[in-house]
Amino acid sequence: MMDAARYRTLLMVALAAPGAVVALLTGVSGMSALVADRPLILAPVPRNAAEAAGNRDVADVLVMSNATDMNARAEARIPLRLHEPNLLTPLEAAVISERAYMIRLVRDRGARLDAEELRTLRCIAEARKDRGTMAYLTAIDAGPLNCEGVKIPY
Repeated sequence: MMDAARYRTLLMVALAAPGAVVALLTGVSGMSALVADRPLILAPVPRNAAEAAGNRDVADVLVMSNATDMNARAEARIPLRLHEPNLLTPLEAAVISERAYMIRLVRDRGARLDAEELRTLRCIAEARKDRGTMAYLTAIDAGPLNCEGVKIPY
């Protein structure tokens, strides 16, 4: 049989263990973010508007758009969509995010969408086979699409 003191000790360990594991993992993830710039379990903090748009981070796009040229290319890390960082405009990153609301947000925050940029965006969406984004962009321009010479980020 188990006595009361041993029971209390085991109960305290059982209650404290999950919190200790979470604290340990968070600490290790934070250290890996500092050392290798790649957290284990926490999402990376976006460095620029393109990275925020590609990772579907609405709040960071809103904050960064006030101090950023929304048409400038920047190196974007989008780990769920791209194999490696790429130089992208916020609009290109928004298309890669596969969310029309992100494209609208980036446009509303000052990104220009001329004919050549629209062609590039449509080619990226087509290469990714993203029907929702293709429909959104085709509603803007339903003309024939020629993707020759367009660099598609992977």
